[in-house]
Amino acid sequence: MNRQMRAPSEIYSTYKDLNKRLARGEEISWGAQGSACPAPATHRNTGRVLRYPKIGVYVGSGTSHSWLWFVELCDRMGFYDVVFLDENQIPQDGLKDLDILAMSGGDTFAVAEGLGIGGSQELEAFVKGGGLYIGSCAGAYLPLNSSKEHLNLFNFVNVKIANLTRTLPEAKRVPEKFCTAYGCSFIFHPVREEVRLITDGIPPFSGMGSLLAPLYGGPPMIPSDSADVLARYEGFTNKTQFLVDEAIAEATLIGRAAAVRTKMGSGHFYLFGPHFEHPHFPFANKLVADAMYWDIRDTPSGTNGHNSNSVIVSGDEARRLLRDFKRELSNCRIVALGMEMMPVTWLIGTKVYEPAKIRVFLEAMWTRIKTLEKMKGVILTVDEESRLIDDAADITVLLREIRTELDKGLDTIHLAPKIFKMLNAMTRRFLDVYFRTIGATFKNKGV
Repeated sequence: MNRQMRAPSEIYSTYKDLNKRLARGEEISWGAQGSACPAPATHRNTGRVLRYPKIGVYVGSGTSHSWLWFVELCDRMGFYDVVFLDENQIPQDGLKDLDILAMSGGDTFAVAEGLGIGGSQELEAFVKGGGLYIGSCAGAYLPLNSSKEHLNLFNFVNVKIANLTRTLPEAKRVPEKFCTAYGCSFIFHPVREEVRLITDGIPPFSGMGSLLAPLYGGPPMIPSDSADVLARYEGFTNKTQFLVDEAIAEATLIGRAAAVRTKMGSGHFYLFGPHFEHPHFPFANKLVADAMYWDIRDTPSGTNGHNSNSVIVSGDEARRLLRDFKRELSNCRIVALGMEMMPVTWLIGTKVYEPAKIRVFLEAMWTRIKTLEKMKGVILTVDEESRLIDDAADITVLLREIRTELDKGLDTIHLAPKIFKMLNAMTRRFLDVYFRTIGATFKNKGV
């Protein structure tokens, strides 16, 4: 599919239709007539049979709000067989029944420390056994070669980065997001926001040409000969925010790899410097979907179905649950909105957070409640009903406490990590219910 052939909205609807056919058992090959996958003429008839993937999204220690961008991509494109994993589940066989693990942005050091040796061993076994790892920003840094503690457990990909320096250039703006200490050196970020990329014509990125994607700290990469360069940094736009002198930014980024693909065992790593999964960039989203179809393992590795303790809640009981949760969530949104204009930031680990990040989690739930309200019922595990409502109420209380202390001019750094941890947990719990419920209907199983 050439990018000029489809409007952004049509990209999402076409892939969702394709996934519905795959989820219901239809056999479709890459590039076949009626397939959303774009193989140009030179790559048609590859013999690759598409399969509806089972996707794990990492939401554990070290993650920022950006894991929700993978959620948005999956929701828009009809990838509903999704589970959410933290640093405790991955070392305990959490990957064994998955086809794909998505790792988005955050604090790479905290991710590596949280996963530890057990997580690194499971990740290595997963990819070698045919699994597909898709990492953007922090998720791209994680498997690169490193000698630093914790990161040295994940030396899976022979790729270097071009934004590592011992002598920092002068920061022109946003100094709090400009660099991260890396031993005696620094990883610095030349620009933020939108950048222009050019694809290298290698499947599955064939036929796209130039596209746009946002950069929020991800790496410009210098790959070895064993890695396929799928896209490079081509240039900037009028939306690019330069954090250093423009000449330094050009020397650091332009021509460097922005997306690479490398093989380990029977599986693959896809590493993206920019956030190809960001919901404002549909052509970049399309390439993420194509990567999943292109390198998904031939056969499922397991059956890892939904929790056997799940139950269907329907009728008045389902309406009451959603009404009560919606009311509490509304209270959270009101308090969070009132904090967004307050001049405060919090440094949590190596990442800077603003009050606006709070509502990113809340809106991810709020926008999906209406969809659940249209369903005949929702699928819950035994403890989710009470936990969802209680969590929302607890978050409202904590948000009000933070707002009160901010109004008094007090430091709230002791509360910030707690609120984001609670938001992460509640959002994950809600999205478990959402994907479980929508996924059952999508597969024509109903609820």
